[in-house]
Amino acid sequence: PASKEHPWRSMARHAMTPHYSGTTLDAQARYAAGVKEILENWLNQKLQRQEYLIVDKGQVVSPAYTVGDATKGST
Repeated sequence: PASKEHPWRSMARHAMTPHYSGTTLDAQARYAAGVKEILENWLNQKLQRQEYLIVDKGQVVSPAYTVGDATKGST
């Protein structure tokens, strides 16, 4: 993760995207299909699949993420 002082952490109106250089075309197609599904669910006010959630109702729910300064780069 970027350090606490990194400019990305205070830039207005920006978003981070996954690094996908070197992934297979099949993997990129799965990324696109997942993004499409998430956006369609959101636009149609449907629930998201649990495995797609990182935060739910203000709580971190993904086992792939931690809360706080566990990696010395998170805020």
